[in-house]
Amino acid sequence: MAAQDATALALTVATPAGMQLDLSVESVQLPGVNGEFGILPNHVELLAALKPGVVRYKKDGQTLIAAIGPGYSEADAKHVRVITEFFARPQDVSVEKAKADQAKAEAKLKNLVLGEPDQIEAQNALDWALARIEIAHSGGTAH
Repeated sequence: MAAQDATALALTVATPAGMQLDLSVESVQLPGVNGEFGILPNHVELLAALKPGVVRYKKDGQTLIAAIGPGYSEADAKHVRVITEFFARPQDVSVEKAKADQAKAEAKLKNLVLGEPDQIEAQNALDWALARIEIAHSGGTAH
């Protein structure tokens, strides 16, 4: 989808399961591995690694949210493209499952050494669980 005008961005989110979002938005906020960052229309070109977390996007003046897994984003003046392992909307989240995943990841992290591949995988699992819990309690909009 192409951006409508100079104040809009085309946002696409793709996973191995297919295209999850394809819409025109006013802004996007993503969970980068080095911290959250925002993208507005006319942004300079950017390629960034993403960690599991909450993506916030503004459409028609309302900020909406979803959870994403690890992945990458590419942005330019008119587009934000996200390729991620997982994607969930608030209405798709089972809080009970996310809390069980959180407990499992926390237990695994207690026995791992910082920086090892297993630790990074467990941290990603924990971040994915926490993102799903956050969006499930949000009602679908950011507060």
